[in-house]
Amino acid sequence: MRFPVNVMLLKQLLERSLTSANLLVCDPFRQQDQAELVKEVIGLANADVDGPRYILFGINAGAIAGSRIVGIADSVMTDLKKAHRLSSALIEPVLHLAFIYDRINNKLVGALEIDGCDDGPYVVRQDFSEKLSRGQSWIREGRQLRAADRTELAQISAHEAANQPTIMVGFNGRPDCALFESPVPDTSNPPSAREKRKVKKSLDFKKAIKDSFGTLNTKIMRMTHVREYGPDAEFDARGMDTLIGVYEEPEKEFADADNYYFFEQRAVKLNLTVCNKGAKGIKDVSIVLAFPRIPDLDVADRLYISPDDKRSRHEVEKPGYPEVQRRDDKILVRSSLGLLPPDSPEQAFESDLRLAVGPDMRGKTVSIRYTLRGRNDQSLGKGCLKIRFSQVSA
Repeated sequence: MRFPVNVMLLKQLLERSLTSANLLVCDPFRQQDQAELVKEVIGLANADVDGPRYILFGINAGAIAGSRIVGIADSVMTDLKKAHRLSSALIEPVLHLAFIYDRINNKLVGALEIDGCDDGPYVVRQDFSEKLSRGQSWIREGRQLRAADRTELAQISAHEAANQPTIMVGFNGRPDCALFESPVPDTSNPPSAREKRKVKKSLDFKKAIKDSFGTLNTKIMRMTHVREYGPDAEFDARGMDTLIGVYEEPEKEFADADNYYFFEQRAVKLNLTVCNKGAKGIKDVSIVLAFPRIPDLDVADRLYISPDDKRSRHEVEKPGYPEVQRRDDKILVRSSLGLLPPDSPEQAFESDLRLAVGPDMRGKTVSIRYTLRGRNDQSLGKGCLKIRFSQVSA
């Protein structure tokens, strides 16, 4: 049985130790106000831990395993969603916040994911009611949330600067290039759209025959077709019901062809260049990219083959396409780089990553977070890359 992504992630969080340093379980019998949630988000973002941090709702940490899920009311979940949006507006620098929720054992459970915590220290951006003042900050240490003073904030800032990666990551042959500029491909004529225009023409022709002769006699239609379009024009022999079905939902019949069009023929193709600036080689290096999940931007999860290509997918595919995982809030791209020798730029992907880009991306810039890992999941650094799409289509 396949679970939705939300359920899978929530179940994975429940399997962790609830005393984990990057996991906070809120008291399900007491509703936090918005200011309290902002404090907790800032405290976790400033915590000295690696990777994403989570705040769980609807879980009783004091219960024995198997009975921890107590759930929360739908009205509480609605308030938490509003508090999530407020937290995004009240915290600086910008954090990657995603609220996920679902029903487990018919009880509503939620989690606030805090990711990309590598630009700290994090503080309150602006005054809010009487409980939050601009510049305030907190740090969570285990179960304790405490206020942070200016000295500690300076230490966090110095720590972040000192932990900038010695591995440089850039675009297309330049490890020092953090910005990739691309035109937006013209994706206005996919196979399904071309087929829809063709079917519309056939439907109009056959309707005109029926209106003129009161019948859809094949002989009459063929004779009229030759007279109207010439003897070399292809005659569409499909029935009216078939044509109507294709016209209403051409994407179903042409899904493979459309995927090939968007993810191969009209895709933006990019690669990364990774360079170890240290004095020694680094073994077992891997990279994870996090693309935001936004309309008009998608990442191919594999290489697509033309429906006209009769070879097998195995014969046609290029090797080394990175692993792609679509989540509700982001798209993760993973690739193993292996050994990185010193001062030797390496290509991150054997096969270029394919992006499907729609017209609404014109003039927009997308930020992509990356994380580098080494042997035994050692953190090798984090960073941010950007793709800027021009105002005009290619």
